[in-house]
Amino acid sequence: MPARITLDHIAIAVPRLEEAMGAWERVFPASASPPEEVPTEKVRLSFLKIGWTSIELLSATAPDSPVARFLEGGRSGVHHLSFRVEGMDLREWCEELKRRGVEVLGKGPRPGAEGRQVFFIHPRFTAGLLVEFSQRPEEIA
Repeated sequence: MPARITLDHIAIAVPRLEEAMGAWERVFPASASPPEEVPTEKVRLSFLKIGWTSIELLSATAPDSPVARFLEGGRSGVHHLSFRVEGMDLREWCEELKRRGVEVLGKGPRPGAEGRQVFFIHPRFTAGLLVEFSQRPEEIA
């Protein structure tokens, strides 16, 4: 059975997480999840469920994190799109992309937010936008 890929969330890099959480909560009828730290990505984050998808707000926890580099110069904005993988183990999907010649960043799936496994592909394979693939343990085929 082929993998089913659906948009899971849109990640937005912000310099100050709590401030951004408050701003989004004022605009949308949604409550931000409690902040969570993901050491493997050197970020703190919070999710807001809005309609059929979620917004993930990200702030850096270390100056050498990818989010800190993204935020250099004061810019904030869409950092990546995350797609949920269903119907195929995430490791298998990662290997399938590698067979297709797509560059995976890092060594493959690793721990992410909310107990998920995640991996990213290089932005040059998606016209310059960072893309994440994720899977919760219960979504494994």
